[in-house]
Amino acid sequence: MHGRFIKSDYTKQFSKSKESKEAISTEINTAMGNTKKSVLNIVTGILGQVITIAIGILLPRLFITSYGSETNGFLSSINTLVSYLALLEAGVGTATVQALYGPIGRSDRGKINGILSATNRFYKRTGLAYGIIIVCLAIGYPLIVPSELSFLLQSAIILLVGAGGVLGYLFQAKFRLLLQAEGKQYIITNITTTIHVCTSVGKLVCISLGLSVIWLQILQFVLVIVQIVCYYAYVYKHYGWIDLKVEPDEKAISQKKNVLVHQISEMIFNHIDVVLLTLIVRDLRIVSVYTLYNMFVDMISTLIGNVNTGFVFRLGQHYNNTDPEKHRSVFDVYETFYMALSFSLYTVTYMFLHPFMRLYTSGVKDVDYMLPLLPLLFVAYKLLICGRAACGGLSSYAGHFKQTQMHSIIETSINLVVSTGAVILFEQLWGLGIYGVLVGTIAALLFRANIMIIYANKHILYRSCWETYKKWVLNVGLTIACCAVFVIISPEINDYFHLILYGALTGTAVILVFFISNALLKKDNTVFLINYVKGKWKKRRKRTEEKTT
Repeated sequence: MHGRFIKSDYTKQFSKSKESKEAISTEINTAMGNTKKSVLNIVTGILGQVITIAIGILLPRLFITSYGSETNGFLSSINTLVSYLALLEAGVGTATVQALYGPIGRSDRGKINGILSATNRFYKRTGLAYGIIIVCLAIGYPLIVPSELSFLLQSAIILLVGAGGVLGYLFQAKFRLLLQAEGKQYIITNITTTIHVCTSVGKLVCISLGLSVIWLQILQFVLVIVQIVCYYAYVYKHYGWIDLKVEPDEKAISQKKNVLVHQISEMIFNHIDVVLLTLIVRDLRIVSVYTLYNMFVDMISTLIGNVNTGFVFRLGQHYNNTDPEKHRSVFDVYETFYMALSFSLYTVTYMFLHPFMRLYTSGVKDVDYMLPLLPLLFVAYKLLICGRAACGGLSSYAGHFKQTQMHSIIETSINLVVSTGAVILFEQLWGLGIYGVLVGTIAALLFRANIMIIYANKHILYRSCWETYKKWVLNVGLTIACCAVFVIISPEINDYFHLILYGALTGTAVILVFFISNALLKKDNTVFLINYVKGKWKKRRKRTEEKTT
């Protein structure tokens, strides 16, 4: 790939053609622009996540101590149920992004408008159903799930949460998809982070003033509207050529029905645990325990995901506009170091999750947050998701939704059957239904992760799946070894200062171990990456010199 954009190679080939020289300049500028987008996506994603983590650590504890674990569990349950309404999208979001990669790479504005027009029309058709379901949920949920909260308060909160979701669904979703396919995830991150900070500060003020929880939801609803205005302002300024009234290109997003199967599977993995705990265990305090652990491990997932998003648009555009051999080399480098990052960060998370939770929940007496196996189960759950992400993303931007939909159906079935059975069994025998939902999810993930690895390598990359499996073997082995060493050392952590100190030192050592080991395992990937970076650096210096002269 690094040789693809070297100006001298092209100049030799097309030195006699003025048009070709202009094409060379355009391609170089495009390459540099894409690199800049990747860097911006990663930097803003990491900064945004640091801010989110800082707020996420402070706010939930204040919320629990002010309103109680039951209220926290209720809000988590409602947010989970409302998120299921994204299924009304019927896969059109993912199908739209995948369809946009090619036209964006070719700067085909007509095709882009047709795709966005079709997407916009679909959202309008399903928006009414979204609103009706929210109203039904506001009436039915308080009647089904026992709670000390009043019927009126629960209904009002559900309506506010749902109304924000409806407005975002109707007015901003299509523009997020465009920016995502364009590689401008940093714009989405900046808007989201800004709104999140404003929301969190407002919530802190409401809590400090002793206001009812309903005021927090009103504030959040108002800021959803502000967020929509921000998207419209940016798109109006930078994409004045967008026309949603053109003839919809329904064919471009025709795979949305196949995508829906995958989307259902993803929604189940993200939210079925909370639903089962709500309906079977019927204790919102246990939902609060699950949510708190999940929130902290999700912070790591989001941090890793920001790195993934920073590159995935390049991989999608690259796959649709280059030859398979080049893409295979780029993908292999990406997979190697993405897995190294994922495993290293979650290894550190496992080491320090319990010590952190012990400090964080000290003084909270209404439920026990220190269940011994939760760190292991949560980290295993998230590692399986992150570890398979590269192969899963490849199937997505390659457009293999129909070919892999049966895999999603089987995965969903395993998750539902095993999770439901396990949560009932664990709850009846030991009163630990929370373990059951995680066991069921891990069982389904083990199946799907293997299927993703085999399918992506065999049917898209046309190579042996051992190329991916040996990375798994290495990284799982390193995780076990690092955790064993940590248990032997067993540093005493009784305050946040030592938690941060040991976390920083251990994290640095673990990350180095993982990246060095993966670099040695895949020396060809390391050489490819070094040469690529050198090529980009030389081109940047050359452009700088040309500007100065």
